[in-house]
Amino acid sequence: MFRIGAATVLALCSSYSLHSQKLQELTAAVPDASATPSEAPLSSSAPLPGVTTTLQVTAALQELHPALAPVQQIEGKEILSSAGTYGDLSRYLQALPGVVGNSDISNDVLVRGGHPEENLYVIDGIEFDGISHLEMPGTAGGFMSMIDATAVSNMEMRPDVYDAFYSGRLSSLIEIHTRQLAGPGQEGILSLGVSGIGGLYQRALPHAGMLLLSAHRSILNLLTNNIGIDGVPIYTNLLLRADLEHGSRDQFTFLSLGGTDSIDITPYTGDELETEFFDTQYMGRRVTGALTWKHAFNASLASDLTASYALTRQNIGQQEQSGSLGWNGKSWYAITETSYAENARNGLPRLNYTLRAAGKGWLFSAGASGSLQSLNDTVAQPIGQLSPFSTSTTPADALAFHRRFSTGQEAAFAQAEGSLGKRCSVMGGIRAEAFAMDGGHALEPRVSVLYRLSQRQSLHASWNVSAQLPPTMDLLSFAGNRQLQPITVRQTALGMRLWQSHWGTLDAEAYTRQYRHEPVSTQYPQLMLFNMIDTLGQSIVWLPLTGSGSADSRGLEAVLRAYWENRVHLLLSATRSQSRYRALDGVRRTGNYDMPVAINAMSSFRLPRGIMLNSRESLTSGRVYTPFAVADSLAQDRGIYDLSQTNAVRGPLYNRLDLEFERQFSFPRGRLDVRGGAENVLNHGNLFGYVWLQNCGLGTCYSSPSLPIGKIDQMGRFPVISAEYRF
Repeated sequence: MFRIGAATVLALCSSYSLHSQKLQELTAAVPDASATPSEAPLSSSAPLPGVTTTLQVTAALQELHPALAPVQQIEGKEILSSAGTYGDLSRYLQALPGVVGNSDISNDVLVRGGHPEENLYVIDGIEFDGISHLEMPGTAGGFMSMIDATAVSNMEMRPDVYDAFYSGRLSSLIEIHTRQLAGPGQEGILSLGVSGIGGLYQRALPHAGMLLLSAHRSILNLLTNNIGIDGVPIYTNLLLRADLEHGSRDQFTFLSLGGTDSIDITPYTGDELETEFFDTQYMGRRVTGALTWKHAFNASLASDLTASYALTRQNIGQQEQSGSLGWNGKSWYAITETSYAENARNGLPRLNYTLRAAGKGWLFSAGASGSLQSLNDTVAQPIGQLSPFSTSTTPADALAFHRRFSTGQEAAFAQAEGSLGKRCSVMGGIRAEAFAMDGGHALEPRVSVLYRLSQRQSLHASWNVSAQLPPTMDLLSFAGNRQLQPITVRQTALGMRLWQSHWGTLDAEAYTRQYRHEPVSTQYPQLMLFNMIDTLGQSIVWLPLTGSGSADSRGLEAVLRAYWENRVHLLLSATRSQSRYRALDGVRRTGNYDMPVAINAMSSFRLPRGIMLNSRESLTSGRVYTPFAVADSLAQDRGIYDLSQTNAVRGPLYNRLDLEFERQFSFPRGRLDVRGGAENVLNHGNLFGYVWLQNCGLGTCYSSPSLPIGKIDQMGRFPVISAEYRF
C-alpha cells in the first residue's frame, strides 16, 4: 500500500526562501502556447522550465503550470500514423500508462481503474461532456471520436491535478488543441479509411484571424450491414473554429463540434449461436457551440469570458424477440415485443468568467461559472425482464417515467502558482461546486509541487479532491436516486522524471485513490453502478441506488518516450495496479476495470525507400467476469449470474499485435500518405465474455462440453487501409 504525499517534496522546498521575480515576457504578440511546430518529430516535451516564470499573452495570459507533473504531449500526426487506432485520438490514449480500453469495438478511456464517464474532454479550452459517436447509456465511449485527428495539433492527458478552472472529474482531464496555421495562406486535407471519408480546410482571415473547418462521414455501411455486432454504425461530424483579433487586447474565438450517429442491431432469432435476443435501434445527435472573448487589461491583468450551449438528443428502442418467426410474404422476420424506449432531449447553456493577474513571478486566477441544464427525458420499460441477477420467474425492472425540468450548477474557484526558490514550483487552488439536481455541494482542493533535481531530473507530488455527480439518467430513474451525493475521490501521487535528454524522457509515478459515495444497488447488494456486470447486449436496466459504496485503486506507472532523428520513434508504457470496491454488502471485490498488469509498446521505424513501419503491441491481464449459477440457469434455461462470485474469475491474458506500413508520395501540389496493415495480425482470440446460449438447445454449439455457454472473443484479424492527401 502506497503512503505518499505532497509533504515529501514540500519539505525539500522549505530550504529555499520565497523571493520576488520579474516577468521575462508579457506581450500581446507571442503565439499561442499550445501550438507546436508542424515539422517537429515525436517530441519528448521541452526542457524543464528554468528559475523564472514566463507568461505568454494572446489577448489574455496563458497558464504554463510549471508545478504540475510532466505529461506526454501527443501530436496529431502521431495519432494518424499509429497502428491499431484507426486514427482515433481516444484509442491512442489507451496506450498511455494507467489507461486501458474496455473492448476492441469501443474507444472507452479507463484511467486508473475509473469509469469512462469520469474523464473531462476539453477542446481549445471548451468543456465537452462527450466527444464520441454512439455513446450508449453507462459509458462515455463509442465507436469513434467526433473530432477528426487531422484537425488535432496536439493533446495531453492529466490523471493528477489540473487547473481548477475546469469542472471536477474523478479520473482525468484530456486537453485537445486544434490545428494552427503556420503562416498566411490556406491548407487542405482529404482522408479516406476504415473510419470513413473526411476533409479539412484551413485558411488565414483578415486581422490575424483563422478559419478551420473539418468534416467526417462513415462509409462502413456502404460496404456491409454487419461488422460482427449484428449491425453497422453510421455517423457524421463537423468541427468549425474561427478566430478574430481586434486590436492588441482582444481576441474572439468561436468553436463548434457536433455529430449525428445511428445503428440498428438485429440479431437473427433462428441462429443457435446468437448471444442476445433484443433488436436495438439507436439514434443520437450532439452539438456544442462556444464563443470566447479574451481581453488583456494591461501587461499583467487579463480575463476570459466564455458562453456555450450544448444540445443532446438521443432515441433508443429495444424489442425483445419472442423466439417465433413471422412471414411477410417475402421473408421470415422475428416477432418482437417492445421492452425499452428512451427519448431524451437535453440542453445545457454555460457561462464562465476567469480573471488572471501576474505579479512577482506568480500567476493568480479566480473565476466563476454557471449552467442551467434543461431536461426532457422519457423512458419506458413496459414488460420488464427476467433479471439475469435473480432466480425470480417474475419479470422485474418494469419502469416508466417522464422528467421535464431545469436544474442548475454553479462553481467558483481560486488558484495561485509560482516558484519557491530556484528549484521548486508550487500550484494550489480550490474549486467549490453546487449541484441543484440533488442539492449536493463539493469542495475540491488541490496542490501540486515540482522540485528540480537537475536539468534532466525532477520530483513531483500532488494531492487533490475531485467530485462528480452520478449520471443524470440514473438520478432521474427513481425518486430516491435524487438523494445521491456527488461521488468524491481523494488522490495522492508521487512521481519522478527519471531522465530527460535530446533523445527522450523516462517517467515513473505512484498513486493511490479513494472513492466515496459510490452509488450501489439496493436490490442486489453485490453490485455497484460503475462496476455493474456487463450483460453483453441485453436489455438496458435502471435500478434504485444508494450512495454508500466505496472503492480504492493504487498503482505504479512508468513510461519511456524516445526518438532518434526521424527514423525511430518509441512509446513504451507499463502499469502495475489494483482496483477494489465495496458495494452494499461490504465485501471487497475486484473492480470491472482492474488490470493488474498493462504493457503497451508503440513504435515507428523508417525502412528503406521511405517506408515507415508502425506497430503496437498490447499486453494486459485478462478481464474479470462473473460466472453463471449453473444449476439455476439450467433449471430456467436462461443465464443467471452467480452474484456470490461477482468479478471473482479472471480470463486469460489479452495480447494483440497491430502492424501498419506507411509511405509518402510527393506531388507538385501536395503530398499523399498511404497506410495499410492489419489489426490483431496474429489473430489472437482475446476474451470479451461468456454468454448463455439459450437458443442452442441440446445441440453441439457449446464452448463448454456440456453447458450452453458460449465464449465471445474480441476483434480478430482485420485489414485496415487509409490515405490522406494534403495540399
